[in-house]
Amino acid sequence: MALRQTYSVWEASKGHTRGLHRCMIRPVLNVDLPGIVHALDARARARQGAFANFVVAPDFEEPRSGLAALLSALLPITPSAHTWICEDHWRLLGLAQARQRPGAQAWDLAYLAAIILSPETPQYHGQHDVLMELLQYALNAAINRGVHRFFVRVNDERPELELFGKLSFQRYAQELSYWLDDPAAGVRRLDREMAREEDRASARPALALQTAAVEDDANTIRPDVPLRRWRQHDAWGLLRLYDACTPRVVQLAESLTNDELIHTRAAGGRTWYLPLLEPESSAFVHDRGARLGGWLRLRHGRGSQPHMLSLLAHPDDEGVALALLRFGLRVLAQDKPRPVYCQVREYETATVDALRAAGFTHTGTDALLVRHLTMRALRGRDVPAVEARMAYGVRGYGTTPSRLSKGEKTQYARTEAH
Repeated sequence: MALRQTYSVWEASKGHTRGLHRCMIRPVLNVDLPGIVHALDARARARQGAFANFVVAPDFEEPRSGLAALLSALLPITPSAHTWICEDHWRLLGLAQARQRPGAQAWDLAYLAAIILSPETPQYHGQHDVLMELLQYALNAAINRGVHRFFVRVNDERPELELFGKLSFQRYAQELSYWLDDPAAGVRRLDREMAREEDRASARPALALQTAAVEDDANTIRPDVPLRRWRQHDAWGLLRLYDACTPRVVQLAESLTNDELIHTRAAGGRTWYLPLLEPESSAFVHDRGARLGGWLRLRHGRGSQPHMLSLLAHPDDEGVALALLRFGLRVLAQDKPRPVYCQVREYETATVDALRAAGFTHTGTDALLVRHLTMRALRGRDVPAVEARMAYGVRGYGTTPSRLSKGEKTQYARTEAH
């Protein structure tokens, strides 16, 4: 039974932390436990207090969809999530959760937290030690299950970033969070911005309003560029759009498969949703025939959650990001007034400029980290990556140049003279 597999923290870390030799880290089946603790912490902070120190946690939890959502509503068990707790004599000290991506080759660290205890508490344990041991345990679990990549998204200003550096995580990009209080106000600002742009560049062909509305749209909102609903066969086009928008060094770091990209960006690629279990969501593409010029996903808010907007625009198509954003805000403005939340990579400059033009406010910056647990050898074998720094063959990736970029022979890459 998984609940009986208890391990000593001291044994897992081989004596790296002396203060936790009496604690235990063990897996638990209840994958909703981190979310429950996170909700308790949010309630405590609303009352000018704190229950836990969450280093890693989603800003807004998006409900799981399809059969997984129905099963998790009935039974809090899912094979795609792994949850661990650190405890001392049944006293909870911390928790962590990793979620598996499609293909089982990559994990995302969804939660990492240490419970805040008073220094006067008997057998007091430092938060730094608890977080380090939980993170090491999660990495060991991933290695034992043959996982290739381990991803983390953490606030760029948190001092706990040092923990990930000690475990050879490498930063490969930054993700910016933007917030808009009212989508209707954003539409008005974009209307004025587009009018000024047309006046400044009257000689240049402008984005003309299309005569046909988006198909199946009940309110017949006419977009500024041709749009249609997302379909399953657009997965390949979205992957090519991702390649065009993403620097090569980031592509090497993420090494996304087609299924992973659809899972992380397009919510699994579904064109339907469950009304009782999840909010309404829709996705659109700007199809240029040979390739996709843009992609837009809207998730309507429900309860206390804001609307969520995601978009990708091809760097060669000027004005597409602004047109997609304007259309998305017009759709969201039909609902009751509710804030809009958007996350964008720092190298997606056209999207960032469009968000600023609409009045979005920058609310935070997150560091995107990855730890490669295996690497491709020259003889076509996957071997454990035990080096402190991976060898990618490119400069500027991570904090130090790779050894293969200098031509040094290692146990993973050898040259033989024939």
